Amino acid sequence: MYFKHFIVFGISHKNLDLCQRENFIQNDPTSVVERLFKEKKIVGYVNLSTCLRVEYYLDLDKNYSVADFQKDIGLKDIFIKQGHDAVNYLFRVTCGFESVIKGEDQILAQIKKAQLTSMENKISSSNINVIFNKAIELGKKFRNKSKICHNALSLEAISLKFIKNRVSELKDKKILILGVGDLARDIMELITKEEYKSLTITNRSYHKALEVSNIYNAEVISFENKLEEVAKSDVIISATSAPHAIIKKEEILPLLDKDKEYVFLDLAVPRDIEEELNELKNINLYNIDDVWGVYYENLENRENLLTKYEYMLGEQMINLKKWFEYKEGIA
Repeated sequence: MYFKHFIVFGISHKNLDLCQRENFIQNDPTSVVERLFKEKKIVGYVNLSTCLRVEYYLDLDKNYSVADFQKDIGLKDIFIKQGHDAVNYLFRVTCGFESVIKGEDQILAQIKKAQLTSMENKISSSNINVIFNKAIELGKKFRNKSKICHNALSLEAISLKFIKNRVSELKDKKILILGVGDLARDIMELITKEEYKSLTITNRSYHKALEVSNIYNAEVISFENKLEEVAKSDVIISATSAPHAIIKKEEILPLLDKDKEYVFLDLAVPRDIEEELNELKNINLYNIDDVWGVYYENLENRENLLTKYEYMLGEQMINLKKWFEYKEGIA
């Protein structure tokens, strides 16, 4: 086995709950790994720590066995993988198979940073660097070929996608956003990357809306004039923290253009827009449950893409073995 001395051990959200993960970290496994490295039992290592996982990828000395390591580490409730299984696990992590949001990009950046930190601190090894380079290369190819990240899973991204699927062209639409909280701002951030006719925002606190408008180049109107602006707009996104409906059928009905089609997306809980508004033929009113429906469709699609392109992990494993064969051949 070309990488029999390569192992990974640690914890993740899959095998331990939050309290158990806290206990693991409090036992300070890093200090144990550092000691074994100084004792030259470990040739090199990479520490991959995120909010959901703490993992150590190790290159063991050829005279130091996994059984010896397990005895020295003295930690319970951890997983350990060796050789082919350890490499395959790293490949899976890098491609996003082991992430909460399958195929997400963040883990790839975290792996790059972890390897770079290891190299800068001179605690890596040539074998670890080769394995990690192949894993990172695979992570990039996997995402490019599968297009898995095109199936956005954040609420703001799915909300925008939801709207784009329900209007013919966003570029000729007037957009109104009610509220300037985190979700509203995240949606504005995405909208500014699109083509649209105009973007208007409003909030109970005019000052807060004004601050946001400078960031997203949006027009600000007084909250008292929101109904008039609704009538002028094509797409209305509401995400306020109001405890009751702020757009009521009886109040908005006289202002609406009967020959114009409106798209309302109510992301507030409790809802900002009266459900009765959906009774009008030219009104398309959607709420956050409709958006979550798209989320689960995308989630299923991501699972299918993981299965479809899993063969790429096997191909990269063959490439890695060939590298080690070449290395042994010239040694």
